[in-house]
Amino acid sequence: MSREMAISAENLSKCYQIYDAPKDRLLQMLARGRKRFYREFWALDDVSLTVEKGETVGIIGRNGSGKSTLLQLICGTLMPTHGHVRGDGRIAALLELGSGFNPEFTGRENVYMNAAVLGLSSSEIDARFDEIIAFANIGDFIDQPTKIYSSGMLVRLAFAVSVCVEPDILIVDEALSVGDASFQFKCLNRLEELTAKGTTLLFVSHDMTMVKRFCNRVIYLRQGRVVASGAPDEIAELYLLDMRDEQRQWASGGVIPVTRKSFMGEQDGVAFGTHEGHISSACFTNTQQLSSSYLYGDDIEIHVEVLLKESISRPNISFTIQEARLLVIGGANFALQAGPAEDGWRRAAITVCFPANLSAGRYHITLKLLDGENEHTSQLIEKQVAPLAFDMLPNQKNFLGMVDLGLQTVSPASNKRLFQADRPSDCATHGE
Repeated sequence: MSREMAISAENLSKCYQIYDAPKDRLLQMLARGRKRFYREFWALDDVSLTVEKGETVGIIGRNGSGKSTLLQLICGTLMPTHGHVRGDGRIAALLELGSGFNPEFTGRENVYMNAAVLGLSSSEIDARFDEIIAFANIGDFIDQPTKIYSSGMLVRLAFAVSVCVEPDILIVDEALSVGDASFQFKCLNRLEELTAKGTTLLFVSHDMTMVKRFCNRVIYLRQGRVVASGAPDEIAELYLLDMRDEQRQWASGGVIPVTRKSFMGEQDGVAFGTHEGHISSACFTNTQQLSSSYLYGDDIEIHVEVLLKESISRPNISFTIQEARLLVIGGANFALQAGPAEDGWRRAAITVCFPANLSAGRYHITLKLLDGENEHTSQLIEKQVAPLAFDMLPNQKNFLGMVDLGLQTVSPASNKRLFQADRPSDCATHGE
């Protein structure tokens, strides 16, 4: 059974004329097309896509890849050079900060103007006005000109209007990065409510955790073209591959690229890195396989072996435990003790363990082989995205969330803790 389309774009392109000097614009007018005094910049080049009603789609890519241009074409604030795009239903958009607001108007006046543009009548705006100002929470500034608003106040009011009019399609372009933590939390909850009701959401962000959390599908733009579209976890990793490649080539003067590598998992997956080494094997020690199952309280033990070029002086490896959507719930980084060099290569091995104090469900482990002091300052050698998977079987343990932090009551008489927290790092053992 086919589903209805909320957004449909076909062969969508947008070209800008770039002039090196202001006089070239005048010369171009006088030339009447006989000579060109500009360069063409294709911000978007032959993009075709569809978004189903009720779908949540993320759009990712580096700065200048065409994300904002695509959103403006969908909203109708830009006209395409070629192709066409159609949106079915009321579209509300948070694009550039404060876009659509008249700086001379008060917040109240801008609310009425923006809501009217979105198709609401005066009576409908009156009915929702209290909800809008309560969500924005900017106090008496609602009756002050928006030109005196801070960036946070602008995005609060703009977001409040967009979500409180209950649009059919909501487009958000990095706007939430401006607000404070409490407002972001409120916004994310409202986005979840809207998507649960069937609102179509187009979401642009450089935060891959947020993309994985909200999106059913992700579109990756590079230099104005769609280079990939698919599951959020896979497409996010392709984006990170490109970012790592750019960083590594810059650090090495273009000598060491980051490329796709063979995935060691049992099914198709993503792996990338450099030629400086690789993760040769990994397994759960109880099964000697890449998968296993555990009961609450078991020790989860993982053994990993790597091969490194002898030039790698500070090898380390990180273990990241992730839930089903590959959102991180914990992890650690460990230094590796490599053995003697053989034909320019050195071997290292490590076994780590942690207690299975987790709720029932499926979990994954991502491995990163690195060169440096720690996770944040190291250069990537290889990343294997979730090759290890384990299931936590149902248990009767009563705790909230995914991880049991061991919360206990305190004895009033002794005023001492009644438990001692485990220290997973004590389990780590290093081999050659």
